[in-house]
Amino acid sequence: MTSKGLFENEYHVGANQIRKDHKNILNRLRSIQEDADFVKEIACLFPKLPLVANERCGSWYIDPTERKVYSVYYKSTDGHMGQWDFNLRRSNLHLLDIIHRYKGCIVVDSTRRGKRIPDSLSKTIPIWCCAINRAVAKYRSRRHHHHHEQYGFFENKKQEQEACELYSLPSCVSRSEHAQIEARMDGFAQKLLDSGGIDMESISKLVEKPLRPLWFTPQSSFFINDPPDYSDAPFWPVICLSASQAVESGCQARPGGYLYVQGSGDDQEAWCHGLTPRLFWQHAKELLNSNSSVECEQRVQHIVASAGPANDDGDDDTSNDKKYDMIQGTTLAIGSRLSGKPPACWQHFDYIINCTPTHYEEIDKEHCYLQLPIPEGKKGQQQLFESIPKALAFVKEPLQQEKRILVHCAKGQDRSVGIALAILVKYFDQDMKFVSDGVTRVDKKGIHDHLVKIISSRPKAAPSRATLKKINTYFMS
Repeated sequence: MTSKGLFENEYHVGANQIRKDHKNILNRLRSIQEDADFVKEIACLFPKLPLVANERCGSWYIDPTERKVYSVYYKSTDGHMGQWDFNLRRSNLHLLDIIHRYKGCIVVDSTRRGKRIPDSLSKTIPIWCCAINRAVAKYRSRRHHHHHEQYGFFENKKQEQEACELYSLPSCVSRSEHAQIEARMDGFAQKLLDSGGIDMESISKLVEKPLRPLWFTPQSSFFINDPPDYSDAPFWPVICLSASQAVESGCQARPGGYLYVQGSGDDQEAWCHGLTPRLFWQHAKELLNSNSSVECEQRVQHIVASAGPANDDGDDDTSNDKKYDMIQGTTLAIGSRLSGKPPACWQHFDYIINCTPTHYEEIDKEHCYLQLPIPEGKKGQQQLFESIPKALAFVKEPLQQEKRILVHCAKGQDRSVGIALAILVKYFDQDMKFVSDGVTRVDKKGIHDHLVKIISSRPKAAPSRATLKKINTYFMS
């Protein structure tokens, strides 16, 4: 073999080994532990501010056995170059309740090689803060105009202008990109004001001070001994905390004899073997003390198998999450698998629709129970479509009698949201009045407005595009 061929061969062997080490579960979990220690350090600097995980990656970096964890879903793609958006499907308006209660929050996320801060934190969240500040300012000035009244927020025009600015973004965002985002901000604020399903009055009451994003990373050379006090600031801080250390190649050997992988919590399907953040933190000691990756993997498989079928169905219910949410103005609720568990479920509901293939054995009121065995993800799309008429027929009479109906899947995020959306579109008009024979005219905007109402009531709702497509196809073909 020529020396060139030998070098290429060695290079490929080396590259393959790096790829393997990258996915090695023990390296991943030890890296997560290291980053979680940093998150804990920052959380201690601001003890009054709650920790909020940006699902799914951020959930790995906060130990839920130690403190209450809230969750949000800001997508990096809403901050990608040229794709910037304030997305009403991911409005995260439930975070305003949390910010109002604690006068700020810390949102935790992470990113893989090549960046210090994920786009979700550097752009999506600042867009969100600015859109809300502007929408509230516009809403109040209209109110002020009509009612000659206004509560708090701005003392003068200068304060209002400052609050409505897109605050200077971190240095990783160029000035040109900042200007392009700024140019779209009025449109984003208007989108919030125009959406049929969002109650601007309650948002206006919650946002007593403008929201301001601030960024911390392991590279921030700052004041561990002298943290800033935001309690008297003219804004509420939304601290965007990027958990992972930026490493040029994406991984770095550590003195503890493991390979640190930047953004380990990302892309979990590639390495986690069914482990969830909740299960990891419950068994962290045992897993991190493994002597090898093989041993760690065996322990993970054992833990996942012991967690049983609820875990197989992707359910990662934590005791902090509400098991279900009622959709405002209806007797309909959307929940996770645990909300449909007998016999407790019958205390809260008269009828139940289970949108998962796993069936609780001890269901005793068969006539009040409908199972739609819809698999999760792409496999379930056709099944979801075929289940819509069954669900609509099942709920017609109970809705008429104002019975309490639960629609649940594993997490209450996708399949159950699709079925509940179909029920709203069919039986409720835009003012949420029940129409017993079904709404006759359905258009895309009507479907979208009903979805916004669901998300306002059930912040965890995150239906996939494919699910929404099936609902559109069903009603509009």
